[in-house]
Amino acid sequence: MKHKISIAVFLLFTIALVSCKKNTYKVVERTSNDGAAQVKLGYFSAYTVTPNTILYINDVAVSNTLTAPISFPGGGLNMGGLSNGDYLFVTPGTVKIQGYRPVPGTGNIMTKLFEFSQAFNANTNYTFYITDTAANTSGFSIEDGKVKPDSGFARFKFVNAMPTGAVDLYKGTNNTTATLFQANIAYKGVSANFDLPVPVVDSFFIRPAGDAATTAPMARRAFALTNQRIYTMLARGYKGSTLATLAPNLSVIINQ
Repeated sequence: MKHKISIAVFLLFTIALVSCKKNTYKVVERTSNDGAAQVKLGYFSAYTVTPNTILYINDVAVSNTLTAPISFPGGGLNMGGLSNGDYLFVTPGTVKIQGYRPVPGTGNIMTKLFEFSQAFNANTNYTFYITDTAANTSGFSIEDGKVKPDSGFARFKFVNAMPTGAVDLYKGTNNTTATLFQANIAYKGVSANFDLPVPVVDSFFIRPAGDAATTAPMARRAFALTNQRIYTMLARGYKGSTLATLAPNLSVIINQ
């Protein structure tokens, strides 16, 4: 009888422990990253017909065939890819970042879409953003923080990846009552970090910098966010375009 009682107690303890873990967010380190830079590639180069692309670092393919908009590895919200905070481990120093269009149905490269050089420091997280189109394709790097917010909050920064000028970010329940939240973020610019209580019930809106709050927003988006995670919200696309692949939009990258 004692053995039966012990087994029952053990099972109840195990169930309680699993239930507790299910409601806990934990960052998992898949391998040691000591001395490496951690790099995420934010591929937001917008075309009328989006090209299939393979991403390379230092002449070595690091991705499968993918299309913009996407952050790789990992991903985010309102873009392609998975929904996690993974990064590539990269040897610190000056790194070559390339994108190639492959021969259809193969991994063989056909056309180089872009190539950039960027310096990355050891033990630091970065997202390298690839924006604009064709000969105007541009790249820039933003450092990503790793310190998570208090429980009950998500941590953000806002990046403007729209080549058509500075933007204002608004937050509110609708576009007529939303208030200015981050002002005059230049192209390739980034805001300071800000924490928001979760769940975030408001939507986010972008307008050209300095436009009146009564101006119709270029884009609106709401996001389902997770407690104590770190995100980057970004504006992408082109002001004035109505094409699905080119129109202004908001996405969120998961940093951690």
